Amino acid sequence: MNRETTPTRITDKIMELCRGIVPEVAPIYVPVEAAGWSQPHECFPNVHRMVQEHGGQQVNGWAIWQWANILIDAEAHSVWESPDGCLRDITPHDYGEQKILFLRDDGMVYSGKRIGSVRQALTESSLVAEYIRLINERDQIMDGTPGKMCKIPTSLMIRLVQISEVFHSEVDRNAPCPCQSGLKYKKCCGRSW
Repeated sequence: MNRETTPTRITDKIMELCRGIVPEVAPIYVPVEAAGWSQPHECFPNVHRMVQEHGGQQVNGWAIWQWANILIDAEAHSVWESPDGCLRDITPHDYGEQKILFLRDDGMVYSGKRIGSVRQALTESSLVAEYIRLINERDQIMDGTPGKMCKIPTSLMIRLVQISEVFHSEVDRNAPCPCQSGLKYKKCCGRSW
């Protein structure tokens, strides 16, 4: 199955998720122009440094990611607003995304601790619901504190890996979807989005 990346279009489900986070703001696409020195997964310090060196301002909010037709994930993220008012994502991403879908949240304050993601299933699958519940449980245990990864129960991590492997399994388009929704793969997690 596909990996989590920038949605190709803003769907009703994405708008529903965004309205649940910041009701009065619509998500927009922001180009990724990674600074040569910026570190992956370190958007808040990256943007802080960019503001110090080049002016402009830090804009906090949520990067909206979509994992096939499985789930959408709003991840706390920061982008740079240049002195001329243009938004740019200066943080490189794992899969070389050229743009991100960004929901501005002027109420978000970053204090050095991880801010939990907000997730929503895109299918009625109980396996997807279990996966989201387990990821949220893992995030709550970690709560942004270094060293907490070792406190996550092994059984939780094993189950997350098991479910992830199911979602990443090779499936014929006409076979039952591995997410256990009861639909064919092409009508469920393999559907074009």
